Amino acid sequence: MAIIPLITFRDELRARLRQAMPGGGIAILSQATATISACLAAERDLGRIAADADIDSLTLSLVGGGHLLFADRAAGPPPAAESVIKLVTAVIADAVQRRPAGRDFADTP
Repeated sequence: MAIIPLITFRDELRARLRQAMPGGGIAILSQATATISACLAAERDLGRIAADADIDSLTLSLVGGGHLLFADRAAGPPPAAESVIKLVTAVIADAVQRRPAGRDFADTP
């Protein structure tokens, strides 16, 4: 998050980033979103989260919540790992609790 103000205020840097990666920062966010969504879908396929879990909504919640946790860097250091774990746990809690009985994150397929 600390690099965003540097990019925001430097026109030449934004132009170079657009050339290297069309879409700039939005493309990077899209890649992160796609990765998180793929991970959640894989966990669903492995039975580690509920089969009916709404992957799109879970992804949006994780990306948005994560962004908000890290966005205000001027207020101090980045959030502690416990804050990130608390967010992720809250977002996926229902989907994890509704997974088929006997399945655990430590299970292998």
